[in-house]
Amino acid sequence: MLQKIINLGIYLTVFSLPLYLVRFKIGWIPTNLLELMIGGLFIIWLVSRNWINQVRFKKAAFFLPIFLILFGVTISALFSVDIQTSAGIWKSWFIVPLIFFIVAISSIRTKKQVRDILIALTLSGMGVVLIALFYWLNNKLTYDGRLGAFYLSPNYLAMYLCPILILSFYLYSCFKKKFLKILLFIVHYSLFIVIYLTYSYGAWLGILAGLIFLLIISFRGSILPKNKRRFLYLTSFFLLLIILAFLWQIPGQKFQGFLDFSYPSLKSRLIIWQSAWEIIKDHPLIGVGPGMFQKYYLAFQAKLPLYLEWAVPQPHNLFLAFWLQTGLLGLIGFIWLLALFFRIGLEKLFTVHCSLFAVLMAAMIYILIHGLVDTTYWKNDLAIIFWLVIALGCISDHFAY
Repeated sequence: MLQKIINLGIYLTVFSLPLYLVRFKIGWIPTNLLELMIGGLFIIWLVSRNWINQVRFKKAAFFLPIFLILFGVTISALFSVDIQTSAGIWKSWFIVPLIFFIVAISSIRTKKQVRDILIALTLSGMGVVLIALFYWLNNKLTYDGRLGAFYLSPNYLAMYLCPILILSFYLYSCFKKKFLKILLFIVHYSLFIVIYLTYSYGAWLGILAGLIFLLIISFRGSILPKNKRRFLYLTSFFLLLIILAFLWQIPGQKFQGFLDFSYPSLKSRLIIWQSAWEIIKDHPLIGVGPGMFQKYYLAFQAKLPLYLEWAVPQPHNLFLAFWLQTGLLGLIGFIWLLALFFRIGLEKLFTVHCSLFAVLMAAMIYILIHGLVDTTYWKNDLAIIFWLVIALGCISDHFAY
């Protein structure tokens, strides 16, 4: 009975990821609705029978890099100039996601559970899409005409929907009824439209890289071997949409401007990256603490060219963000974890038919490619999605499909 409640809690948590925006305090501790849900799920998991025996690292090699990440961010937070802010991020973007990770790897054992998790995630993405389209229909856009919906930035909207778009491709292998596959295609097309309306070029490039990976794998017959031709058509269709989206920008010079280093968005990022590197040179070992980048970034203003952006909470690069906010140990752990994930994934793809791992790797490729120009981890919902991908990779050794 408790296991069914835990499973339902996992599905509900995945569906409710945007609820981190519902924030409040319990006493003096800031929290949000998503954290309370994960906390409640964790308590139920603790009181379930034989929970210690349930924690099985399907790949024990993952333990050490995860430990390095957690140790690095803890040390960096302890030495932060604003320990309260850093402790909040330590809790919300590392401790809570890792708690969810532990519950997930100890509870997910079957293909049906994986399917239901990805259905819940896809439904969450579709809910956000419907709300975003309401914003678009009412012309509630940013000053430069981009769709951000209820998120602080259009990039945040894109970073949430893009991995959902890629991960939900796995559901084509789960659904047997034709109308469900047609419905899933409509969902994918809706996700693509909203992602397009964010005009997040990093998101487009990330999706393009992920879909190209899936296309290459599908040609090898390692993904969805029974429906290979249909999957090739679907992947090629979305690749074509992305290419057309890029080409559509050329008449307005937006795409050409994106490739130009004088383009304001890219030029500002170059200044941000330069500032981040200068900060790293001053704090190479333990970083500056979670959430402290903007404070140090503004302090460097006098030493660098005129800043084009002032409100920059993150350095617009995933690896710089980990080095600055988890220290060198955290960065090493992060890179080590990624190397293990892709090594194991490639082993699975070349030895057995595992469509799940192919989609997981494509989603991680998206996270890393978009992460070159944005921070595709450093937010409550994005951190959960990252660790969900790692968790599904850990448990996929139990089945080949």
